Amino acid sequence: RYPTAAMVVPPVVPPGCYTDTQTALAARRFSGWFSSVLFDGHRGLYCIHRYNAAEWAFVGMLSIMAVLSTLTCACVTFIFLRRLVKRCVRGSPAAGARSAGEKGVPAITAVIPCYLPNEQEIIEETVDWIMHKIEWPGQLDVFVVYNTPVDLPDIEHRLTEMQDSGEWPERRTFRVLRVVESKSKAANLNAALKTVTTPYVVIYDADHHPDRDSLLLLWEKMSRCSVDCVQGSYYMRNLDQNQFGCAPCAFPFLARIVDAEFFMDWFLMKLVTRTFFLGNGYFSGSNALWKTDILASREFSVTAQTEDVDMAIQQLLDGRRIEFCAESRSGELAPMNCAGMWKQRLRWTIGWDETSLKHSGAFTAAGDLSYRARCGLIWTFLVRWAMMVVTVGAVYVGLPLTTIWPLDDAHWGKLIVVLGRLTFIMGCGPWLVAVLEAILQVPARGRQGATQVFFVFLVSSPFGFAGFFLFNFFLQVSSCFKLSTGRVGAWEVTKRAPTGGAQRAAAAAAADAEEEEGQRGGAEDGVPGPSSFEL
Repeated sequence: RYPTAAMVVPPVVPPGCYTDTQTALAARRFSGWFSSVLFDGHRGLYCIHRYNAAEWAFVGMLSIMAVLSTLTCACVTFIFLRRLVKRCVRGSPAAGARSAGEKGVPAITAVIPCYLPNEQEIIEETVDWIMHKIEWPGQLDVFVVYNTPVDLPDIEHRLTEMQDSGEWPERRTFRVLRVVESKSKAANLNAALKTVTTPYVVIYDADHHPDRDSLLLLWEKMSRCSVDCVQGSYYMRNLDQNQFGCAPCAFPFLARIVDAEFFMDWFLMKLVTRTFFLGNGYFSGSNALWKTDILASREFSVTAQTEDVDMAIQQLLDGRRIEFCAESRSGELAPMNCAGMWKQRLRWTIGWDETSLKHSGAFTAAGDLSYRARCGLIWTFLVRWAMMVVTVGAVYVGLPLTTIWPLDDAHWGKLIVVLGRLTFIMGCGPWLVAVLEAILQVPARGRQGATQVFFVFLVSSPFGFAGFFLFNFFLQVSSCFKLSTGRVGAWEVTKRAPTGGAQRAAAAAAADAEEEEGQRGGAEDGVPGPSSFEL
């Protein structure tokens, strides 16, 4: 009537299932690279689960991320070590640039395109800065070419007076031209290039204050490397004016964050692109020295959102040689708030996208470009879209899932665990290199350079990368939406905050020569720019 022990049938354990986790993990052996262990709550068993299609897709994305992270780490480390060796062998870049300047330099025209209503408060200060601060032993002609939809008698009269003034430093002249029918920076530049007679031309935006030795550094690299263009770097000079967030809950960190982003981009990432992919640098719009005939051989696009990127691709397709010179620095004004930064970056993103689509066919068309240059153009301008999708899948889908199921062998299998950890560890390599480079560059900017190290530490960290990537992803989505629906709209300028330069210039013009010199000295101390970074 009652069953005996011999009559009790033990539960049947299905193949691939075990009573505990450790036994299941040990039983996988080689298949553990492609399987995880799942708990079957109904039967109370731990069963081996082989990767399904979704998990294999995740493995594919992680594999791409791991390879890219490893290559990026290796490339960034190479760039850092190469610069370190050059610094030890050649000494200070500034000393080499001054030595090159003593051997004789050509005449150069500094073209400053300006949209006057937006930049009328800063253009005089920029002209005064370039005239008195930039070191250049040869002839330097400063040429402001501007457009304005309405007459601005006060500022236009002051610019005319500056043109007629004979009080500029020796071998320096100033002239100004209003392009009446212009509606863009590109049209201003096209008009300026038709009148430039010097063999070389350097372009500065109206908010740029180049460092003292920046032009010498550009010339030294151009003459040493025999290239058609040398592109310098940027940093933020209005570090105390910008606000992150919306008032009254605002704090002045936006400019420093952008400054750190630019530092990592100019001193590391752009050089990775130049050295390992394109074999060339590319024009970025300002602080760039060109051979005049080369630049004038093509026209800036008056319809492009980013005329500099369009010109860069045209010149690269023509086989022109362009180099980067990160040590040649120029301070610019950052957007005043997050809304301004969003509008600026959205214009940049739309410009990159429309220009990439416009010239994509030429990347593979017949021509004189090498295979390396063609692959570099495709990688830089087209593959970036696919890489963004892969990053979203690998990081922004995979990372949240690891907060639910920990990244261990049991939950994900050995292959996903190894790829995930490799991606993170290799991603920390550029973080370390960027911080070390920032420390080595502290003497170039003094106290501000020391402060920059902390923000480079934040921005180049995996968390900083994740934040900037998310920001860029939303920009990319917005750009695709606007391009696909035809809602791009007109070119929108970035608003500039007055720095007091116009008022100081007017006061200096009204004083006598001795008093003017004293006022200029006092004004320099108050300008939030490179003057505060001098050694």
